[in-house]
Amino acid sequence: MKRNVCRIGSAAVCAALCLTLGCSCSVLPPASGKPAAPASSVPTDAHGDPLYDSSRLDDGKLRILYGYDNSGGACTVLCGSKVLYQSFRSENVNLLQDTVTGETNYWFRTWADPDAYCGRRSGLFDKDGNEVMTFEGEQNASMQNGLLVLQEAHAVNGSYENGYDDYGTCQVIDLSTGERLPVPDGAYRCIVCGDRLVFTCYARPADLAEDAWDDEPALHSWVIIQTKDGTQTYGADATTAISLSYAPDVLNDWVELDTCHASGEPTDETLYHPATGEGFTGFRQVCGNGTACFVASDGRYELRDLATVDRTLIGTFDDQPSSYFPGYVVTWRTSGGFGYDLHDLVTGEVTPLYASSVMSDTIALYYEDGRLKVFSTATGDLITDTAVEPVEGQQSVMMDNKGDGYVWLELRDNDNFETTATRVYGPEGLVSDLTHLQDKYYALNYLITTPEGRPLYCGNANAPSSNGSMCDVLDENGNIVFYGLGSCYSYYDNSLNQLPEHVFVAKRGFYYGWMDTNGKWLYCQSIFSSINADDEMGY
Repeated sequence: MKRNVCRIGSAAVCAALCLTLGCSCSVLPPASGKPAAPASSVPTDAHGDPLYDSSRLDDGKLRILYGYDNSGGACTVLCGSKVLYQSFRSENVNLLQDTVTGETNYWFRTWADPDAYCGRRSGLFDKDGNEVMTFEGEQNASMQNGLLVLQEAHAVNGSYENGYDDYGTCQVIDLSTGERLPVPDGAYRCIVCGDRLVFTCYARPADLAEDAWDDEPALHSWVIIQTKDGTQTYGADATTAISLSYAPDVLNDWVELDTCHASGEPTDETLYHPATGEGFTGFRQVCGNGTACFVASDGRYELRDLATVDRTLIGTFDDQPSSYFPGYVVTWRTSGGFGYDLHDLVTGEVTPLYASSVMSDTIALYYEDGRLKVFSTATGDLITDTAVEPVEGQQSVMMDNKGDGYVWLELRDNDNFETTATRVYGPEGLVSDLTHLQDKYYALNYLITTPEGRPLYCGNANAPSSNGSMCDVLDENGNIVFYGLGSCYSYYDNSLNQLPEHVFVAKRGFYYGWMDTNGKWLYCQSIFSSINADDEMGY
């Protein structure tokens, strides 16, 4: 039988729990896996000067520096410029962003503990590095509307507990009170939708042999929806819930319910609103700005605005909508060749597109007649409007929307798939033609923009006298801004783990960390050192 033990490690939470339950409790001692306080001194260079200036990180945000350039999976957790913890390579560490409020106030960690259930323990930690709660077993955690949702991994240390097809267990904890909310029998996953909890449950058939797999687990699953106090508001057999709560959209209050049939009939896909009981069958995908598309009984597609009270029907289309932004809809072309079509909702005009690329708040559209446009997905405003080349008679194209109106285009040979041209376009038209650098660098990538709004690129070349590679940072004309990096990446584009503007991750010499567009470190650490001095796998 599985055991789930929760320990409150915060006096404030414990006190709140006492008031809620009308009982007394004492604060438990710290768990053996509580992170040790890391060294706080800034390393210096050969001249005794500080190696980095972390003042730009002093914003109180939690971040993780993943050891991409390090052996194994170790990472470093920081709050602002303060290092909270550096993990062992056998641990799993991640930030917990509330998918509804967008706040990131906690981080979660799992580690080896021979005294814990199945040899693993998990813990929730705050911005000061303090342990808030610990749990036995390997837990996957998410934060939804102030609730901590835990799903125990069904495979721990490579072995299955309680036979095959064990889906683990689920816990839901209100962090404002420390209260553990009621969970139905068989629940192994939970999605928080407004003030409703959507549980997916599973029961292994009693007549199934102990060493046999369940070939039809969906037929032995069901969904239960209940309020925080455990009152059931919905229950369905043979249904699996799939979350849409992680979409940065107004559809956080909706879930997809997929009903499977023992007869083998196609699965019924319904977008369901737990609070109102509304359901739309034939769900296909969300399309942005609170919209979703559904397939109708006649095979055509309906696009609805689910942010409106009457769930307004925006339009009906022969092809499936993929993106919506004010005034326009982009559909996949399912007949008449590869590509997309842009539907003007005001004029009714339909324009063929070669490619479409969405990134956060912009959408890039490459028209078949050679026009390249970038629109704001929030307002429909035109950001970039330039001409490239007509698609007819052209080689294949890879288009990547980089945001801020910039688009990366690569022309590729249809026969050998080699890149024949590399260009970048922006609000002012052609920004960079990097084709002449393809012989010098085996890989070219868009990196980041400068504070002046100009793009920088990363060129990878084979390092002399070694089997490794070196990176040069290039300006819009292909000139070297600085060179000699072991690697550099542009990431953390979303609000979770977001870096300050004009900052990227890099490795230079024996250090890796976060660097700005002037080549200065905001934070870095040696690849030879480890806060965990007893890590036998360290350098």
